[in-house]
Amino acid sequence: MNILIIEDDKIKLERLVSFFKSETVSIKESYHSGLRELIQKNDIDLLILDMSLPLWEGTEQGSGENNEQFGGTNILRELKRRKRNIPVILVTMFDVFADGSLTFQQLNAQLSELYSPFYKGGVFYNASEDKWKYDLENLVNQVKKELNDKSFDNR
Repeated sequence: MNILIIEDDKIKLERLVSFFKSETVSIKESYHSGLRELIQKNDIDLLILDMSLPLWEGTEQGSGENNEQFGGTNILRELKRRKRNIPVILVTMFDVFADGSLTFQQLNAQLSELYSPFYKGGVFYNASEDKWKYDLENLVNQVKKELNDKSFDNR
């Protein structure tokens, strides 16, 4: 399975790469580099996506003018517009968005409604707990099953 991870947090990224140790993983750390990879490559089986992303790689983390709070949503919008049905799993550390007016559950429900069938769900990442690993594993297994069913259907 070829997996693209678009994530800028180094610790979270290390843990995600470790989680997918038996898979082929590509990493991009910004909105623009991630979107470019998605447009140019046709062999991506799964996208692991962060919500808040810097616009460009190589700039200092926390720089307000470089950060896109809903960069992940913008990538989903581009995938839909370009009709790229790559399975996507959101992995985020934030449980509240948009100045507290949007919870993780609300965001996940909105994304499911807007970007089905390729948006597979969201995982709340908490570095001090392992629940995120189980949630991610369940979603990845669902994607693998769907990919296997499609390859069976194409025989």
